Amino acid sequence: MTDWLIASNNAFKTADLIKCLAFYGIQAQPYTNVLSPVTFPSETTTSYETNALTKAQFLAKITSCGVIADDSGIEIPALGTHLGVTTKRELHQDVAHSDNQTILLAMAGQADRRATMVSTLAAVQPNQPAIVVTGRVTGQIAQTSRGDYSTGFDKLFQLDHQQSTLAQLPDEQRLPLTHRGRAAHQLAQQLKGE
Repeated sequence: MTDWLIASNNAFKTADLIKCLAFYGIQAQPYTNVLSPVTFPSETTTSYETNALTKAQFLAKITSCGVIADDSGIEIPALGTHLGVTTKRELHQDVAHSDNQTILLAMAGQADRRATMVSTLAAVQPNQPAIVVTGRVTGQIAQTSRGDYSTGFDKLFQLDHQQSTLAQLPDEQRLPLTHRGRAAHQLAQQLKGE
């Protein structure tokens, strides 16, 4: 099977995931290329794995194609139990600011700027066991949002010992370094039986 559907209604996440998968030889497309838009089940606060599997299995039931779903988040020790699995839901409560602005405001004055981005991918295809992988990348929250090569948290996220944010790196450098890229690499290995 070479053509997977991405189980997401988030256009930015879908585009990034398609790029990451393609980097490792997996062809995918938005599910809306073959189906009308659907409403996915509500996410839980249980785990990235539960959320990704739920989305993938839901879409797989209404199509005969292989489906890949992502659940991702950012974990910032200075913010305690906030974010993580509930990242988007928490950040979207602040309707006056973008997600990145909300994080920068919360981090104002914080000396500890450590952060981890997490991406769990669930791949479901007919008559095969589901595959679940998780990619993580650790680094620091930058003082300002920078970069135009990608969107979202990449504009805030600096790898340790590096001055650039991920969004300041072109795709050929950025993709293997991101949480989603690392998860895509693991998925490609499992699909190839490595």
